[in-house]
Amino acid sequence: MRPTPSFAPSHPGRPRRGGPALALAAALSAGTPAGEARAQESVALEELSVEHRGGGAAGTGSGPIGLIGPTPGYGAGRAVSGTKTDTPQRDVPQVVTVAPREVITDLAATRVDRVFNYMPGIAQQNNFGGLSIFSYAIRGTTTSELYRNGFPLNRGTPPPPDTQNVERIEVLKGPGAGLFGRSDPGGLVNIITKQPTAERFLEMGGLWGSFEQFRGTVDSGGALNADGTLLYRFNLAAGAQNSFRDFVNGDRLLVAPVIGWQITPDTRVTVETEFLRNRVVFDRGVIAINRRLGFLPISRFLGEPGQSTDQASDTLQVRLDHRFDADWQMRLATSFNTGSLEGESAEIRAIAADNRTVSRDRNVRDYRWDVAIGQAEVVGRFDTAGIGHTVLLGFERESTDSRVLYLRSNFRTSPYALDIDAPVYGQARPPLTLPRNNLERVTNTALYAQDQITLGPEWKALLGVRFDFFEDSFRERIPRSRTDQSRAAASPRAGLVYQPLPELSLYANVGTSFRPNIGPDAAAVSPGRPLEPETGLGYEAGAKTELFGGNLLVTGAGFRVERRNVLTPDPNNSGFSLAAGAVRSQGFELTAQGQITPAIKVLAGYVFADAAVTRDNVLPVGAPLINIPRHSGSLLAVHEVQEGAWRGFGLGGGVRAVGERAGDAAGSGFVLPAYIAVDALSYYRYGNLRFALNVENLFDTTYYESSNNVFRVFPGSPRRLTGTLTVRF
Repeated sequence: MRPTPSFAPSHPGRPRRGGPALALAAALSAGTPAGEARAQESVALEELSVEHRGGGAAGTGSGPIGLIGPTPGYGAGRAVSGTKTDTPQRDVPQVVTVAPREVITDLAATRVDRVFNYMPGIAQQNNFGGLSIFSYAIRGTTTSELYRNGFPLNRGTPPPPDTQNVERIEVLKGPGAGLFGRSDPGGLVNIITKQPTAERFLEMGGLWGSFEQFRGTVDSGGALNADGTLLYRFNLAAGAQNSFRDFVNGDRLLVAPVIGWQITPDTRVTVETEFLRNRVVFDRGVIAINRRLGFLPISRFLGEPGQSTDQASDTLQVRLDHRFDADWQMRLATSFNTGSLEGESAEIRAIAADNRTVSRDRNVRDYRWDVAIGQAEVVGRFDTAGIGHTVLLGFERESTDSRVLYLRSNFRTSPYALDIDAPVYGQARPPLTLPRNNLERVTNTALYAQDQITLGPEWKALLGVRFDFFEDSFRERIPRSRTDQSRAAASPRAGLVYQPLPELSLYANVGTSFRPNIGPDAAAVSPGRPLEPETGLGYEAGAKTELFGGNLLVTGAGFRVERRNVLTPDPNNSGFSLAAGAVRSQGFELTAQGQITPAIKVLAGYVFADAAVTRDNVLPVGAPLINIPRHSGSLLAVHEVQEGAWRGFGLGGGVRAVGERAGDAAGSGFVLPAYIAVDALSYYRYGNLRFALNVENLFDTTYYESSNNVFRVFPGSPRRLTGTLTVRF
């Protein structure tokens, strides 16, 4: 099978005609991998070699904009989320933690939040009853920023992403608004999906686990024509499972076909789709009685059996990459997503003086959304007076329409009561008397620019800025109201790298963020006027070093993140809020990931985060932020035999340690206890077969992952066994 033609010029070393003038209206979204690195799945895009004239930014990859193929093992030497270009991590003045495909496989993870457990600095927040992972914290700063190939995923309420179609997960630490737009200053997650391959293959897998979990997968790829210019990739996952939680179950279906067409040696079109269906029982977890946990078994379900929620998400991404010459290339991209969420649930709102009778309300949700985003980017390399530049110019336009129909009962007049010690389910459902029905349209136009500068052999700099022009129109039908706002914001960033040794980098960076306060929650608590946008400032200094021949990346960073205009209760208008609060998080982190030897791979980290309120109308200054531990760390390590009779046998495990955390945002003194959970894994590769056994929470530790308040506490899973079998043809 012949490999796919690369984007290399027809005459290496001689520029093609074209150049930057043609590219100013062009380019694509960043962050999509170019192809497989393994021999049986390889596409040559990221291995492209073109002669680079002059002293442009050293180390910047010459492949298509933002494209990186799979990383073998646990390696993280390259990442795209920090710059949207293929740049070695040692040259970027920011930390990006990477979970390559092999990490996902070793953990037997079916959802990306399972991988988050081993990505230092990420803390789970509100999981919306198991329907969403779009609330988590990075470096002590809560965010919902989750991206797929550089496009935002957190519009609407789509299902948690499935790992079957994921090639790698990148966590950008620190402000990302200079490239990605409205966001939070702590960081963001960018999911890179699998891409078409030149080598034909078919991989089929099965998974069986505790709580009656089963799942089947298909991953295939190859060329569709004789000359290898038309490639495909197809991923399928289908499964169902119960839970350690009583009456909680769900099922899921993912279909993700991708087509790549190499039109000319310099031009490629990729059409990528993903269809995801998810059904799950809405589950708010357990409650804390008198702000203490442990009185209820972690299996106790406090909703209504048989009530479930259906989610649907359909996504189309189209990308056009074109190389003008050895130094200039462009990308055009669009992303369309439409989705829905429909379901019913019963949720606790209060508890009686007997500490066992709770009042619940009945909730019916019908959410719909449509998202259209276009991006254009151009990258060029040139010199000015011996100083090398890699310039990125970009344009983005977003339009998001969403509808929220939310009906619920009044728990004060219809308590829908339940005895939590001896629950009797199936009561008559109370009437829905508190409706909310709203429409919202968000549009955003952005221009951004970035320059990666090589000042000399030891010094590199990064300068960038993004301008966002944001408009929001919110219409509440019941009760009838309207809120309109228009905002403009600039989000600059700057960084400097000093490399006294080729394998050592010392760096510093600073950046700002901008996130409008929008949506039904913000509009409902604002007394008839738009809330001021939340702004942030983040800065850090640190060091990166590559050990063991560049195979192990070790980073250390000290950081400080500040957020202003955070929502806080209005003391003069009960039930309303003001954008008048402020919080900050400061601390340091250490990470190490990659290969110590060909046989030993590790992903490890420790984070100290002091996250607290600095201004608020209700909470005292210094109050800790909800779900943010001061100390957290993890270690995932695997040893795989490289030769002899046991070649292909891998044995390893992980440790997750999380400190005590505030359990609510009210400063009530309710805390989630610290915990240490241990995981174990083993696998054996024999030819085209791979057998694996994973044990999550080996010692069956009782722990709590996160909470919203005393009525919504989410316990972690007890001991769970998972077996997997994959065969590749």
